[in-house]
Amino acid sequence: MSRSIVLLLFVGAFLFGRPSVAERPNIVLIMADDMGYGDCGAFNPAGKIKTPHIDQLAREGLCFLDAHAAGSTCTPSRYGLLTGVNPARKAVANTLLRQGRPIIADAEPTLPGYLQSQGYVTRMVGKWHLGFEMAMQRKKPSFDFTRPVKGGPLDHGFDSWFGLHSSPGADPLCLFSGRHVVQVPSTTLTYSKMYRGQEVAVRVNAAEGYRLEEVSPTLCRKAVKIISQHRTTGNGKPLFLYYASPLPHQPWTPADAFAGRSGLGLYADVVMQLDEVVGQMMAALEQAGLAENTLVIFTSDNGPGPDAVRQMQANDHASAGGWRGKKAENWEGGHRVPFIVRWPGKVSAGEVSNATINFTDIFPTLVELTGGDPAKVLPLSQDDVGQTEQQLSVDGISFLSVLRAPASAWQRPPMVHGQHGVRDGQWKLVSPARGTDAADVPDKSFGLYNLKKDPAEREDQTADFPEEAARLRAYYRQFSKQRTPKK
Repeated sequence: MSRSIVLLLFVGAFLFGRPSVAERPNIVLIMADDMGYGDCGAFNPAGKIKTPHIDQLAREGLCFLDAHAAGSTCTPSRYGLLTGVNPARKAVANTLLRQGRPIIADAEPTLPGYLQSQGYVTRMVGKWHLGFEMAMQRKKPSFDFTRPVKGGPLDHGFDSWFGLHSSPGADPLCLFSGRHVVQVPSTTLTYSKMYRGQEVAVRVNAAEGYRLEEVSPTLCRKAVKIISQHRTTGNGKPLFLYYASPLPHQPWTPADAFAGRSGLGLYADVVMQLDEVVGQMMAALEQAGLAENTLVIFTSDNGPGPDAVRQMQANDHASAGGWRGKKAENWEGGHRVPFIVRWPGKVSAGEVSNATINFTDIFPTLVELTGGDPAKVLPLSQDDVGQTEQQLSVDGISFLSVLRAPASAWQRPPMVHGQHGVRDGQWKLVSPARGTDAADVPDKSFGLYNLKKDPAEREDQTADFPEEAARLRAYYRQFSKQRTPKK
């Protein structure tokens, strides 16, 4: 059967009928942690880090060159991914974890929750970083390990979870399985990390025998086991597996087999180790006979951290791929991320798309792909600026049409990004202000950049295009007034 006929059948299935549970694809979403746009060869051919498995995934799939995490740090990025809601609308930030309660509210729709309702087996392996119900001790959140944990993955749509409560070096160092800790932390562990170019020692509580070097291999084995056993354990249901890797986030503690392998430093070592994880998961799909009917997404939660950028610059490698900025910043390097979609016979292989997409778009896209109506699943509101009267999901916009036809014209509605940025087509309005409430950011701090002509965001065009700058400022101000901050 020709490729064109296969694509026509695919489009027809979703235009003329809702696919049955058996016809729906498995979905595997692999999320790197602090991996830059330029850290894999598919997005940075001049890069120094070898990523053969990710590059192969790109050759077999569709690469989005203008994809954006929902935030430029861990918590907002993951919140936007799982809810389809812009974290800036809810004032979601990493600092909310200090309150010791879940970031996602009980009533909020989530991607895994929706897929679970549609007959999917929903599994998560890896880093959560979206909070739990915790006790407060000395004004700090603390787990009560004598009780099942609440407010985590199992309370937001996942059938199972094996992984980390937060970042890979966050106190306490321990693994969770479902609602219980695998081993209660009973000792302390000291590790080294880079901070502003200097190596510093960090002392944290940890489970007995916990080894940072073994965390990623342990999680990878769990993910491979889930894939390998799904045909026998899934009861005929499709699989949704969200693999939230702890790599290459600090501390950079590569497994023994990868220590020194890159010749470029520890950061490059752990990126190469992540690439091997991708290879193992893809091999498991192939061996289990699931590869042909599995949609695989590979991406990263935000841009590279400052010490990663510094270390890789010393090795003549652009970790952010030439984009300005890094993690936690509003510049492109903070949130433009690698994004690959592979689905044999359904999504074109070896092609690229210039469509602007955001993590908030993944939820509505998968709703539509599985035969649902995003407008009936995700939260609704009128368009922020009143450009249309059509009811739209608050922030997520399905890009299923791009998966069907990558070369087709695609214009995403304006996208408010991070703390203080708006993207609309080639134009980006951005303020470098950090830690400032949107209502308090002065107009003069914003710059207007033409990403088509100036991708490095070096030439402020406000004076030359004052009406464009005013239009985007008005959009940003209107969005800011409609925020409903998390409390």
